[in-house]
Amino acid sequence: MTRPDTGLSPAAAAPSGWTSQRTAWLLFGPPAFMVAVRWLLQLADDRQNATPALSLAPVSTTTGILDLLWPVAVVLAVLVAVGLVIRRLGWRRVMPVIGGAWLLLWLAGSGAMLERHLNRQGLFLQGMNASATAPVTPVSARVVTSQFKPPSLRSLGGTELVLQVAGLEIPQRLLIDDARAAPLKPGDTLALQLAPGRFSGLFVTGWQASPATDSH
Repeated sequence: MTRPDTGLSPAAAAPSGWTSQRTAWLLFGPPAFMVAVRWLLQLADDRQNATPALSLAPVSTTTGILDLLWPVAVVLAVLVAVGLVIRRLGWRRVMPVIGGAWLLLWLAGSGAMLERHLNRQGLFLQGMNASATAPVTPVSARVVTSQFKPPSLRSLGGTELVLQVAGLEIPQRLLIDDARAAPLKPGDTLALQLAPGRFSGLFVTGWQASPATDSH
């Protein structure tokens, strides 16, 4: 009994199934890897007995409408360029390049999360006078704005302050998940205990309202 001729030999049919499997791994593997990295880093944070130091981030400023629109313009330009390249070279020839870019994108995101975790490793929120062996001179900061920020997938929420910190030209944003920070209003002053990150940035390891009786 002869087998029907499908026009494709087994050797020619095998790469098609392998290509589909590779495509599935490429689509879902990198996002799953990033989720796993995020879960492991969150697990490491949860096992710490102390509260991680608070990030002090500069407030982004815009000088005009172009500063708001240029990221959108860049994305549209990239999409148009990719469409033209696919149309000219064909999907099969461009697919490996797109797959490589997709993989690098998720790996870069995972690396950024790991870098943020390591950047503040060993820095914890504590009392202003907790470090008696290595005292840190408090830095004065004035509250510019204060508003409540609800919890989200990225943070627990709390009181978001915009501060003018002595020695720093650009105003800084600080999110404090503490009910005692809620009464702070523009014009109030704080004493901050700052520490540099391992790679970059500043972190608040202690804060105190001035005048105040509570310390953190």
